[in-house]
Amino acid sequence: MTEVVRYDKLSLDSIQYEKPENQSNVYFGPMYYDLNPFLLQSSRLTIKEIKDDTKNKYLVLESDPNDFRFYDKLVKLDDNNLDQTYQHSQEWFNKELPMDILENMYKRITQPFKKDEIPSVEFKLPFHKQSLQTKIYNSNNELVEIDNLKPGSTVIAMLHIRGLKFLKQNYYCDIFLSQIKLVKEIVKTIKPAICLIEDDEVKVEESQYDYEIVDEEVVQKNK
Repeated sequence: MTEVVRYDKLSLDSIQYEKPENQSNVYFGPMYYDLNPFLLQSSRLTIKEIKDDTKNKYLVLESDPNDFRFYDKLVKLDDNNLDQTYQHSQEWFNKELPMDILENMYKRITQPFKKDEIPSVEFKLPFHKQSLQTKIYNSNNELVEIDNLKPGSTVIAMLHIRGLKFLKQNYYCDIFLSQIKLVKEIVKTIKPAICLIEDDEVKVEESQYDYEIVDEEVVQKNK
């Protein structure tokens, strides 16, 4: 059984980088962890946004305001990816590539954030023939649909870090969002039904109707 590495147990020295090979005009170098598929479990994150563009859907996850350790690990992973590419550039590409060129080429997992901001990361939701490949579980470990992912919900993600993908102008760390567990869901509540119709109380006044008058007249005549 493939082991999942918790973010707080991640050791960069245990990551293996393979030489990139040509795959349909893209060079791809697999990454492994202790010679196993590199599966990384995140900390608790908050769904900030689910972004849609014309082709893809992205999940934006925000760090806990008091715990940036998972984000810091991703920053170190970015730095390690750059360093490994620099060290192996001669072996991989038959030429030494300067670090400043690699820094301009590499598309980081993490992005800089301002002092008072909370860092967030963005992951592509993988679809195949309109079917989401990421498995989503609720707090009872039951499979649920993507509609259960709502901004404000707390989740834990399992990332499959596949490797480095090199294009003509840039390269990046290819990450597959394998599983998501909803730890705390945001459920839209419906306000209790309130009847807005006011019941006007109708007061019936005592009155003498025409038929009562007629009946009295009949009585007098009969007398």
